[in-house]
Amino acid sequence: MNLSTRQIEILSLIAKRHRDKEIAKHLGMSVRTVDSHLQRLYDRYGVRSRAAIFAKWLLEDGTPMSPECATPVGAVPARR
Repeated sequence: MNLSTRQIEILSLIAKRHRDKEIAKHLGMSVRTVDSHLQRLYDRYGVRSRAAIFAKWLLEDGTPMSPECATPVGAVPARR
């Protein structure tokens, strides 16, 4: 399933056990916006919990990203 970079960032922060308020602060958005993203992801995956959404995403070959640099965890950044 194709997800936006923002959705992947949110899922990656959920994996690190961040709460909505922490995710909002880290990504520079409101808690309400984070909640909106999560609700759309819950609907898309047909789940009702953070753990279920993350597990389903990983089962579909989702790759957590490092929110600091928006690169997949474990990936080597390209040299410039």
